Amino acid sequence: MNVAVDSQRLIPAWLALRSVAPVSHIESENDYEQATALLNGLLDIVRDDTNHPLYSLVSVVGDLIEAYEIDHEPPSEASPRTNKA
Repeated sequence: MNVAVDSQRLIPAWLALRSVAPVSHIESENDYEQATALLNGLLDIVRDDTNHPLYSLVSVVGDLIEAYEIDHEPPSEASPRTNKA
């Protein structure tokens, strides 16, 4: 599927969004804390209203947080393997 990207409109829209909501790839603990605060604020507004205009932003920010948590999750203790003969 081809999607036409109008960078002349997209760049100012993206910069405007970023000026009011720190939406970006999470690279540090500080980024993570900002994203978590943003998500909590959005959830206070959106609640469980799937028709709310900001609902998809809740989903995007949640996905960014989840990806960071997966990448930075401490390794779990491996359970010892038992060999059955």
